[in-house]
Amino acid sequence: MPKAIYSALILVLFLLFTASLGAQDVTPTPEGAVSPVVTPDPLSVTPTLDPLAATVEPTATATVFSPTLIPPPTAQPGPPFPADALRVLIAARLDLDLLAAQQMGNNRPLGWSGNANPLERDFMLLARLDLELLAAQLLGLDTRPVGWFGAIPGTELSIARDIRHDLELLADNLIVPNVRPPGWTGDDPLLRCDRSTQALVYVLERGGVFSLDVSPSELDYCRAASVQASRFAAESLLNSNVILSISAAAPVTTVAQAVPIPGNIRVDSTLAVAYLNRYGTEMVGPAPDGEPIQPLGRSFAPFSRMVLVRGNGFEVFLDYKDTTLTDAEFASLPDVGSVPNAPACNAPWCRPVTITLGNPASRRGD
Repeated sequence: MPKAIYSALILVLFLLFTASLGAQDVTPTPEGAVSPVVTPDPLSVTPTLDPLAATVEPTATATVFSPTLIPPPTAQPGPPFPADALRVLIAARLDLDLLAAQQMGNNRPLGWSGNANPLERDFMLLARLDLELLAAQLLGLDTRPVGWFGAIPGTELSIARDIRHDLELLADNLIVPNVRPPGWTGDDPLLRCDRSTQALVYVLERGGVFSLDVSPSELDYCRAASVQASRFAAESLLNSNVILSISAAAPVTTVAQAVPIPGNIRVDSTLAVAYLNRYGTEMVGPAPDGEPIQPLGRSFAPFSRMVLVRGNGFEVFLDYKDTTLTDAEFASLPDVGSVPNAPACNAPWCRPVTITLGNPASRRGD
């Protein structure tokens, strides 16, 4: 076959094949025929988002805290009574309960409050009420010891002292005079005495010219205190030029100057205890034997041997018998209340202040 014819035949077959392919693409699929399944290329598949994953999380809202205003702490209320009255009241309340327990065991009079809270305004009133109830229960409804003060209006301190007075009087009647139950707190023995004796002693001591010197254990303490205070008032005040001040201010007495003492005065004992007050209740240790001192004044209280001396770094009270002062030199000194003084102890031998029982007058204050 010639080459040209062969080429033409090949071309016709190619065109027929191409035409049949084009007709197959547009020919509809016969009814009932199954369309071929086309497997998609995995590489060409567009990933579908998970609906849950596609859910947009809500944006967290920042919580705004409003500052809470905290009110300032409220100051706790203090005791409703002055310190001096409160001290007397607390001690009296303790002893009242002790006396009731000794006399009645676990029983108490009808209406007994037993209030032991000193911060309550009724603390004083209920102490007096319980005292009256106890007296009525043990002595009789209308029976009271001779000298009973009872409930009398006055200052808080005077009412507190009246409670202590009647409590001591009741104890004397229920037990034995001056005998008290174990654990008894007690108080200034002067509070056992009548009002006139108390008033006289307080006025004299407040003026700085007198210090009661009666042993608390003395059986007839109040009578001895009355005699001593009355005698001092009659002999030392009415027959002298001492001016007594009973105001709350510093005591006023005749102004005097220290009388120069000839010679070198010094401490003359290994037991010369030094104090910061004439009552001997603020001890600051023993002054060294041989220590040079300058006497400034002395206590004019009956039977008192206290002398105020000044030295190197100290101004203290000593018993003049522990110094080289003679009796005559001691007697010539002015009243310590009439000369400038400022007791203190800053010498190397001084010790921290130790509070001692001392004279009962030290517990009475001003």
